[in-house]
Amino acid sequence: MSIALVGSTNTGVSVNTDKIEYKGGESIKIILTNNLGQSIFSHIRSGTPVFCIKHIEKKTTTGEWERLYAQCQFPHCTADIDAPGEIKPDETETMDWNPLVFVNGTSETVIAEPGLYRLLISYEDYQKTKWESVYTNEFTIHK
Repeated sequence: MSIALVGSTNTGVSVNTDKIEYKGGESIKIILTNNLGQSIFSHIRSGTPVFCIKHIEKKTTTGEWERLYAQCQFPHCTADIDAPGEIKPDETETMDWNPLVFVNGTSETVIAEPGLYRLLISYEDYQKTKWESVYTNEFTIHK
C-alpha cells in the first residue's frame, strides 16, 4: 500500500487516503495519524468508524466546495454510535469508506459521482473537551 504524499495536517493530526485516484464505487482507505504528544479520540477507532467523517466535500465546476452528507441525519433517522476510540501518540488508524452520499441527509444513498473530493475528519482532544477537524488530501473519483 502506498500512502498519498499529499495530505492535510492540523495541530499534528494528519489524514490521508491511500491513493489520489479511485474508480467509481471503489472503497477509499482513510489513514489517520496522531503526531501529537498526547492521545486523541476518534470514531475512526470504533465500531461505527464512518461517524469520524464530519462531511464530504465535492468541488463544483465553479471551484467551490459543496458539502455532502456521509451519514443519515436527524430527523430522518437515528443511529447507535459507538464511543470514539483512543489513538495514542504516533499511532495510526485506518478505515475503508464505501463512498456513499446520503441525499440531503436522508436515508437515501447514492454512489459518489465522478469528481474531485475531500473529507473532513473529526477527532476529540485528549481532555475530551473539544472536537477538532482535519481535511484529507484531495482525491478524484472516476467513472
